[in-house]
Amino acid sequence: MSASSRVPFRLTVLCLSSSAVAVLGGCSKAPEEPEFDHGLKKPIVRKLRAELKETPCDKAKAQEYAQLLMATGDLKGVTKASDDFAAAGCGANVVLLQHAYTANARLEQKEGALKAATALVEAQPTNASYRVWRGLSQEAMGLTEGAAADYQKAFELQPDQRPILNALLKAYETLNRPCDALAAYQRYVQAKPTEANKSDVKEAMQVLASKTTCPVDVGMEDAGATGAATTP
Repeated sequence: MSASSRVPFRLTVLCLSSSAVAVLGGCSKAPEEPEFDHGLKKPIVRKLRAELKETPCDKAKAQEYAQLLMATGDLKGVTKASDDFAAAGCGANVVLLQHAYTANARLEQKEGALKAATALVEAQPTNASYRVWRGLSQEAMGLTEGAAADYQKAFELQPDQRPILNALLKAYETLNRPCDALAAYQRYVQAKPTEANKSDVKEAMQVLASKTTCPVDVGMEDAGATGAATTP
């Protein structure tokens, strides 16, 4: 068999092996995903999309576009809008990243959510909410150490917030770090003395203290007994 006669056969084999939908030696073209139906908002969506092609770094316009896509339920469009803005080298757009995080989370795109949350943390490192968002993203991916670090930082920024404390305690429980959990409780009642005498808080602290050999701050013990936490 000549070289020229072998080429068609080789191409056919490659075609068959590279596509699960190949039909008897031919390659089927993957169907294109239909354009999202933006309903009555379609004209303005197309208008903004065209304008952003001309001025991709128009921050206000990019935000308006993403908000419109979010309102119509086009979550994939939201993530693409954020990615396109970043790819154009336009810098951080916090509003766009917020929408991207929300869209990725709803789509259960864990890596995309983590990417958006990380960009938000980098843009505003002292924002406790963004630390929590990144912690949630890492926790969803099984990255508990990283999640705990983000929750801990968020807790340091807002030590009086029970939801942040709860997220941090959950991570520490998963990591089997009871001393860190007890220290978090101690910091919490210090920041919010009115919580010191609540039964659930007192019981949780007592259980942790009884099961561990962690050093317990005397002032915190007094706070748990009297409800008057000391200052550092």
